[in-house]
Amino acid sequence: MNWITITETAVQTRLTGAELNAFRTAAMAVGQGDPLPEVIAQVTDQVRGYVAACPNNALGATGTIPKRLLASALDIIRYRVATRLPQMAGLIDALREGEYKDALTLLRAVAACNYAIEDPAADGDDTGGGTVEVVNRPPRVAAKSQLGGLA
Repeated sequence: MNWITITETAVQTRLTGAELNAFRTAAMAVGQGDPLPEVIAQVTDQVRGYVAACPNNALGATGTIPKRLLASALDIIRYRVATRLPQMAGLIDALREGEYKDALTLLRAVAACNYAIEDPAADGDDTGGGTVEVVNRPPRVAAKSQLGGLA
């Protein structure tokens, strides 16, 4: 699929289980629901906004983003999770800060039509291949009968 939904499993590729658990524990008051789905929804909407800013782009199904932008979306989610609470700010080091900034730079390039994304109409065909039609063939120079002695 070219357009995908960001899942918690995908987020776990950018945050350790301990980091994610710390976020949930520190971020939830008694009776409050898990904040991660809301962060995922906000970042999904943000990515879709950058995609929609380029008139050459079409949006995929609601709640999905181009697969090519998943890594950037996950970097933004990680940054938002880690900076949501002061006690978690230590999770952001120079590498993660740089990845967050790079993600925003890439999204700006998408919005400016300077970075190609997947067309949602072509969803399901991730091969990039197609069919080939031969429209012209050169004439045959030698027939099989003329090649007698060649083995």
